[in-house]
Amino acid sequence: MTDPVSHRQALAVEPFAVLSRVPAIGNLILGVRADGALLEGIGAIDTATLEDGYAVLRGPGRETRLELAAIAQIVTDQMVMKNVLPFLEILDAEGNTIAKLTALDGLEGFDAALDGLARTPLDAAPAAARPGPGDEPADGPLKAAEAAGKPVTLQAVKMGVVHRWTGTLTSVSFSHGFLNAMQPDMHLHIRAGAITAWNRESVDGSDVFSAIDGTGKPIGLTLTAEGGALAG
Repeated sequence: MTDPVSHRQALAVEPFAVLSRVPAIGNLILGVRADGALLEGIGAIDTATLEDGYAVLRGPGRETRLELAAIAQIVTDQMVMKNVLPFLEILDAEGNTIAKLTALDGLEGFDAALDGLARTPLDAAPAAARPGPGDEPADGPLKAAEAAGKPVTLQAVKMGVVHRWTGTLTSVSFSHGFLNAMQPDMHLHIRAGAITAWNRESVDGSDVFSAIDGTGKPIGLTLTAEGGALAG
C-alpha cells in the first residue's frame, strides 16, 4: 500500500502572526471538540485581536479565545469533499488539536491570506479512529431551548480555548449516531453516549447547563439561558 499524498505543512511562525490573518480567509468553519461534542461556528471572522495572551476571533454571535501559550504548532492541510477544503489545525505540545479552521471559499483565497508565511512539509496525518455506537445523548436543555425560541449561548471549553456561539436553536435531532443542532452559523454534533445528563446551576440570574458523561465528569460543553428561561 502506498502512503497517501500529503498536503500537510507546518507554519513556523509565532501563533498570532498566523491567527491575525484569519479574517482574510473569508467564510470558514471554526470547530472545537469537547469530549464527545463538536461545536462549530460558521461564517467569516470579522476581527482577530490580541488580548491578555489570547488570540480572540470574533464574528456575529461567535467568539473564540485561543491561549497563545498553549499553542505549540499551527499546520495547514486539505480535505477533499466536493471541492478541496484547506484548513488550519492548531495543536498543543502533545499534538492534540485545540481548534480547526476549515476554509469554505477555496484554496486560492486561503493561500492568499497566508501568503509570505514559510511552510515546512509534514507527513500526512493518520486517519482518526471512529468511535463505536452508543446510547442517544441526553438532550433536555437543547430541546427546551428549541421549544422556548429564546437565545442561548453554547460554549465548548478545553485546554487552551474557549469557543462560544449565541443564537436561537431551531433544529435539534438525533440521527446516524449523533445528536445535532444545525443552524446557518453553527453546527453542534454530539456523539452517541457522550452525554448522560446535564447539571443545572443558577449563575447571576441565568440557567447554566453543563453536559455530563457516564462517569459524572463535565465534558466541557455548556448551554446558558439568560433569565432562567428554560425548564431542565
